[in-house]
Amino acid sequence: MAATKRRRSNASKPGRLHRWMVRLGLLALVGGLALAGYMVYLDVQLRHRLESRQYQLPARVFARPLILREGMVMRPDELRAEFEALNYSEQGTLSEPGHWSREGMDYRVWRRDFVHADGREPAAVVSFRLRNDEISNLRGNNGERLKEFRLDAANIGTLLGGGDDRNPVRFAEIPPLLANTLIAVEDQDFLHHFGVSPRGIARAMVANFKAGEVVQGGSTITQQLVKNIFFDHKPSLWRKFNEALMAVLMEMHYEKAYILQEYINEVWLGQQGSRAIYGFGLASEFYFQKPLDTLEPHQIALLVGLAKGASYYNPWRNPKRALERRNTVLDLMQKQGLITVEQHEIYSAKPLEVASAGAAAQNPYPAFTERLLAELRPYYSYEELRTAGLRVYTTLAPSVQKLTEDAISEGAARLEKDRGIQQDSLQAATVVLDNETGNVLAMVGDRRPHFPGFNRALEARRQVGSLIKPAVYLTALERPFDYNLATLIDDAPLRIEGANDEVWMPQNFDKRAHGQVPLYVALAKSYNQATARLGLDLGLENVRQTIRRLGVQANLPRVPAMLLGAVELTPFEVADMYQTIANGGEHVDPRTLLAVSDADGEQVQHFRRRANRGVDPVPAYLLRFGLEQVMRQGTGRRAYNSLPSSVAFAGKTGTTNDYRDSWFAGFSPDITAVVWLGRDDNERTGLTGSTGALTVWADIMRHLPHRHGTVDAPRGVELKQVNARGQYMNPEYCRGGTELPFSYETKLQPAPECAGRDRWRWFRDLFGDEQQQDEAAPREEMTPGWGVDPREQQRREERERQMQEQLRRDDEMQQVPQFEEEPMQLPRTEEDLYLQEERRAEEERRILEERLRREEELRRSRQQGVPIEEAEPWPIEEEDQWP
Repeated sequence: MAATKRRRSNASKPGRLHRWMVRLGLLALVGGLALAGYMVYLDVQLRHRLESRQYQLPARVFARPLILREGMVMRPDELRAEFEALNYSEQGTLSEPGHWSREGMDYRVWRRDFVHADGREPAAVVSFRLRNDEISNLRGNNGERLKEFRLDAANIGTLLGGGDDRNPVRFAEIPPLLANTLIAVEDQDFLHHFGVSPRGIARAMVANFKAGEVVQGGSTITQQLVKNIFFDHKPSLWRKFNEALMAVLMEMHYEKAYILQEYINEVWLGQQGSRAIYGFGLASEFYFQKPLDTLEPHQIALLVGLAKGASYYNPWRNPKRALERRNTVLDLMQKQGLITVEQHEIYSAKPLEVASAGAAAQNPYPAFTERLLAELRPYYSYEELRTAGLRVYTTLAPSVQKLTEDAISEGAARLEKDRGIQQDSLQAATVVLDNETGNVLAMVGDRRPHFPGFNRALEARRQVGSLIKPAVYLTALERPFDYNLATLIDDAPLRIEGANDEVWMPQNFDKRAHGQVPLYVALAKSYNQATARLGLDLGLENVRQTIRRLGVQANLPRVPAMLLGAVELTPFEVADMYQTIANGGEHVDPRTLLAVSDADGEQVQHFRRRANRGVDPVPAYLLRFGLEQVMRQGTGRRAYNSLPSSVAFAGKTGTTNDYRDSWFAGFSPDITAVVWLGRDDNERTGLTGSTGALTVWADIMRHLPHRHGTVDAPRGVELKQVNARGQYMNPEYCRGGTELPFSYETKLQPAPECAGRDRWRWFRDLFGDEQQQDEAAPREEMTPGWGVDPREQQRREERERQMQEQLRRDDEMQQVPQFEEEPMQLPRTEEDLYLQEERRAEEERRILEERLRREEELRRSRQQGVPIEEAEPWPIEEEDQWP
C-alpha cells in the first residue's frame, strides 16, 4: 500500500510542476498584457500632455529703449544708469553683447539682440563721444556715421504674476556650455540611454552605500522631466515605477534635443513669494538680470547647481552654501574638459555676482504698473495678460525712474531731519512726463518706491492750493483786449458772504495787501487777494472751463475758494494740467503704453499719441512767461540758483491750509514734473510748497537733460517795454521800463513820460510813417486771429453770418443744443468765433499730421515684416473679465 502511494506521489510531481508552469505563464501573459495596456494608456497621456501643453506665461513688461542720437543731451551718470538698468557690464574691451567700455569721453557699446515692437534688431556695436553732455560722432561698427542708434529695452517685470513663471527658450537658443554642463552633472549617459540608465542607478547605489545616506539619485534627465510634468515630488516606489515607464515612452517618441530643451524650461530654480521660477531662461534674468546666452561659465555653474535644490542653495539666503555648490560644478566642468584649468582657477575665485534680491522683483515699479494696467484693461482680458505671454512695451525711462525714486526717498528723510518732523511721517508722490509725447517717464507713489501699497500718484486726492492759479491768469490772458501781463490788478482785501452766514476773506501769505500790482507779479508772488479779485471779475464758470481745457476732468466746486486751490486733484492730474501749459496749449493724453505684441514679437498692436488743442498758443506762451517769473523772482526762486541758468524753467508752488500739503509743479521745454509731500492722516507738516516739494523737484530736474535756450514765441507775440503802470514806453522816445511779451491784439496806452519827445510826430501822423510800418509784423508772419487786418475782419463777419444762419435753421428744426456737464459761458464775440474756427482748423491740421505719421509707421513696419495694427478697446457689450 505504502509503495503504491509513493509511486502515485512520484508520478504526480511532473504534473503539478506543469500546471504551475502553465499558471505562471498565464499570469505572466496577463501581466504582460496588463503592462502593455497600461503603457498604452501612459503613452496616450504622455503624448496628449506634451503635444497640447501650452505654458501659461504672464505678460512681460519692457521699458522704453534708449535711442542715442547725434546732438542728444546726455550726462555720463545718466548714461551709466541706463546701462545699469539693462545690466550691461563695463569692460576694458568688448567681448560679447551686453558690454560697454569708456576711454575718456569716448564710448563703445555692444547692443544685445532684441525684438522691438517694430521688429527685431540684431546685436551691433556703436561708438560715440560724449562732450559737454552732448552725443557726437555717432558711428557704427564699420565706422559709418549714424543719425541714431537704438539699444535694447530693459525688462522691468511681469503683470498679474504669481504661480508658475518662466521664459521658455528653444534648443537653438541654449548655450552649448549649459547643455553640456547639465549632462555632465545630472546625467552623463543622457546621449546613450533609452530613458532609464542602469549604469546611473548602479553608480548612485554605490555612492549612497559609501556615504551611508542618500547623496546621489539615479534618475535620468528624462525621468526628471517626467516627474516635473506629471507628478509631485513626494517619493514613492509607484511614482518611480511610472517615471521609468514614461521615460522609456518619451525616448521612443521624442528626440534628445527636444527632451533636453523641455527639461531646461521645466526645472524649478527658485521662488519669490507666490511666484515660482521655472527654467533656466527666467532664472538667468532672476538671478543675474541677464539673457541666458550672455552668462559666463561661473554663472552657468551656479544655475546648474541650483537644479539640485534651489531653496537649499539659495544664493541670497545661503551664499556660502551656494558658492560651494557652484565651485563643485566648476570642478566637474574642468574634469569633463568643458573649461580649461586656467579658466577653472579664474571662475572659482569669482564671487557669486547675483543681482540684489530687490532687483529681481516681479513688479519693481508698482505705481507705474498700476497706471499701465488701467490703460491695458479696455483692450485685453485679465486672462490674456496673466497667461498669454504678451510683450508689453512701455514709456518708462529706467534712469529717470531711478533718479526720481532716490530724490523722493532721500528728500523726505532730509526734510524730516532738517525741519524736526516726526520720522517716517512724511509721504510723497511724483510724476514725470515728456512734454511732446505725453510719455510717463517715471512715477512714484510712496516714499518707499517699491512698496506695492496705496499709490498716491494716482489715488491721493488732495487740495492743490496755488497750483490752480495759472488757470485764473490764463483765462485773463485769453482776453487780450482787456488783460495782459502788465495789467494792474488790485491786491486788496475782499469779503464775500455766502449761504448760512459764511464769510470768505482770503489773505496773502505775508498777511499784507500790496495794492495795484502788475498781473505777472501777482502770479509770480502768488498773491491770493489779487488772484481772487481777478477770478471773480472773470467769472467762476469761465475759470472752470479753462481748467477743463487744460485737461482736468475732476470735480471742480462752484465756489470762490476754487480760485485759490480748494480743488482736490491727484499728482497725475496736476501733471496732466501743467504739461498742457508746457506744450504751448496742446493737451497730450499722458500714457504709459506704447505697443503690445504676442510672445514671439509678432501681431503688434500700436497705441498712438492722442492730443488736442486746448488753449491757443499766444496766451499759453504769455502764461509760460509768467510762470518763468515764478522761478526767477517769485515763490520758486529758492531753487532757481541750483538749476542750469540756460534752461527756461517754469512752475508754481502750492500750499494748503495749515501746511497740510506741499506741492510743486513745473517744467522745462522737454519735461514736466510734479511733486507732492504730505501726511496720510492729513495732519500739519509745517512745509510750504517752497520749503518742501520744490526742493525735491529741483533735485530731480537738475539731474535730467534739458533743452537749453529760451522758448521761441509763437507768431502773434511781440516784446514791448512798459513802465510800472503797464504803459508802453516807445524806445524811440525814452529808455527804461520792463520788457514783456504781448499779444499783437493788445493795445497799450503810451507812457506820458514818453510823449511829446518828437517834434515831427504830427508830420508822420499826417503822411504816414514808413519806418513804423516796416517795424509792424508782416501779415503772413502773424498768427491768425492775433492782429488787425480788414480782409480778416471781412472773413470773420462772413463766418459769423453763416453761424447765425445755422443757428436760425437749428431753431426752426427745434433742435435743443446738447451741452456737456458745464457749458462754456464766455460771451460770443467776433474774436471768440474766430478763435473757435482757428481751433477747428488746428485740430484738422493735427489729425492730418497724425494720419501721415501713422502711414509712415505702417510703411516702415511693412518693410520690416512686422504686422502693426491700431489697438481697439473691448466692445461695450463684452463682459469685463477682470476681477
